[in-house]
Amino acid sequence: MKAAALFLTVLFLSSASAALPEIRLCYEDVVVFPWITGDDKGVAIEELHLVEKKLSLKFTMVRLPWKRCQIEAKNGNFEGIISASYNDERASWGVYPFSDENIIEPDYRMHTDRFYIYTRKESPIKLKNGKLENLGDNHVGVQLGYSVGNDLQKLGYTLHSSFTGAIDVIKELDRGIINVAVLQDHETIRVLNRHPELTKKIVRQEPPFKIADQYLLFTQKFFKQNPDLSKKIWKAISSVRESSEYKTMVENELQHI
Repeated sequence: MKAAALFLTVLFLSSASAALPEIRLCYEDVVVFPWITGDDKGVAIEELHLVEKKLSLKFTMVRLPWKRCQIEAKNGNFEGIISASYNDERASWGVYPFSDENIIEPDYRMHTDRFYIYTRKESPIKLKNGKLENLGDNHVGVQLGYSVGNDLQKLGYTLHSSFTGAIDVIKELDRGIINVAVLQDHETIRVLNRHPELTKKIVRQEPPFKIADQYLLFTQKFFKQNPDLSKKIWKAISSVRESSEYKTMVENELQHI
């Protein structure tokens, strides 16, 4: 009897483990401090691990070049992408957490990023009323696949987007290959703190060019098949983000900037 009971217990636990929902997600393969800092590392990744525990599900998270990550999800090879701000192209194949009034729900964001204009110190290019003055025929440096590039293109600016990492764009500024770039706040500060020689020719302009909430973006196919689960995950992200554990994690990471 004991052996039979033990067998049934093991069988039940194995079945429960096998039934654990597994969701394939991709995220970018460069550092975006403090959100993504390595393979399975960073605040955004830890945030999703807390969601896994909260909902008893499993995320399989794969790092890819950001542009490729989006293409692979669009083609159905992943159920979603991690830390995606809103843009129309992504919304054409993905689903953001919208309210019943068809308004995106900022409470369901993973985190918020700020993007700033960086120029060479001698450059006359200035940010005024959300637009670049004295740009001339200069191209604007951005990281490949970033939605801020879409915002710049909508304003009629030509992009210089050959690199995925912030440090590569900063080096192009330093060398004078470009005279202006739009870069994410924390990661750029981290890079410049580690490479103070790059601060000699570069200046950051205020205020931010863009403040962007970042979401867990599901594909339309996954959301259509799992609307309730998708909403549960978004709500769990909101709950985790407001937890003391998450806030302490962010504070600890930012001490290493």
